[in-house]
Amino acid sequence: MQQRKFIVNLAILIILNLLIKPYWILFIDPNVQNEVGNANYGEYSSLFNFSFLLSIFLDFGLTNFNNKNIAQNSHLLSKHFSSLLTLKFALGVLYLTLTMLCALIVGYDSRYLKLLIILAINQFLISFILYLRSNLQGLHLFKTDSVVSILDRLIMILLCVALFLNWFGLKVDIMNYVYAQTIGYSLTAVITFWIVLRETHTFKLKWDSKFSMMMLKKKASHSQS
Repeated sequence: MQQRKFIVNLAILIILNLLIKPYWILFIDPNVQNEVGNANYGEYSSLFNFSFLLSIFLDFGLTNFNNKNIAQNSHLLSKHFSSLLTLKFALGVLYLTLTMLCALIVGYDSRYLKLLIILAINQFLISFILYLRSNLQGLHLFKTDSVVSILDRLIMILLCVALFLNWFGLKVDIMNYVYAQTIGYSLTAVITFWIVLRETHTFKLKWDSKFSMMMLKKKASHSQS
């Protein structure tokens, strides 16, 4: 029964992704490139790749570890959610700091730094959503996870269509394109956080240094083995 449920929800996930994500790749992204020009889009692509370089600092394998833990012991969600969430935020600050330091060393000017910091925030939001989704997957809430998996892209598509139609007096440029992504990721993160929060018995944002160091050491030793 559980296996059948998993297969059905996997099919739903695939169908939803086939409906939404190809539209982004085949319509939204190329049209933005045409509107802003190859030079501006090339700068965006270069900075996007730069923001991805240090993204390993955002997770250290915690998402996969959490997925397995929650799947095996669902009560660990309430026990570890607060501490893991705080650790994710701490890793986000570390990642943002290192990324901006590297950008300054490379010699990016203020115009590039402004775009890069938004792209770096987007990378954090992506990692944050994946962590939240690992809780849904661990709790076997596959249908909910399927919807969440395409929610960010759906919101971005709607916002980008608004840009193409010049709604609210906004034009298509790289910054608005990136802001649309930020809004999509942020709304998805908030909605997913609320869904996960309903499944917890207790929640209090707190820093637990012993727990955080134990988790990081455990992941480090696992990676070496």
